Amino acid sequence: MNPVPRSILPVLLLALSGAPLLRCSSPTPAGDASVDAPPEDRPAIVDPTLEVGTGQSAWEPLVDGAAVELIHGPQGGYHVFARIREQRLGGDVQVTFRVTPVEGGEPINDPADRIRLLEGRGLLRTAQGWETSSALLVILSRIRGPADVVGRRFVLEANVAPTGSSAPTSVRRTITIVDET
Repeated sequence: MNPVPRSILPVLLLALSGAPLLRCSSPTPAGDASVDAPPEDRPAIVDPTLEVGTGQSAWEPLVDGAAVELIHGPQGGYHVFARIREQRLGGDVQVTFRVTPVEGGEPINDPADRIRLLEGRGLLRTAQGWETSSALLVILSRIRGPADVVGRRFVLEANVAPTGSSAPTSVRRTITIVDET
């Protein structure tokens, strides 16, 4: 038998040592099937949490009975500021608000107004989940002026659902609208 020349021995050993690894390697893992599944086939969100707040420049918690400032916007309308914090709903959500008199009646805003928030575009990731990066305007489109709302109590309801889902998580706070400016 002819001996293997020493110059090709390292190359031959390297090639032969890698062959068993190629045969024993596991197949490429399949992608996550849930990525391509339609939204209704995705698992339900477990224990989402939602907080509603206020504050033009920074988060201010909104507790029941809190005073919320009426803002006269530069285009002549009126609004209040709202913010959300959420966990386990994700970084792509649809937000709606409903502001109704405590004693009942029609909303004073348009509850069909939707705001889409995305991580990096309206939502900031925090250690606990996500929160709005700036104040959201809840436009009080169904009032004529401050006399319709100042000093009165309303229920502010925030509804947040992952984009593509029709099952929102909601939170309500009783507020009093004030005009201190």
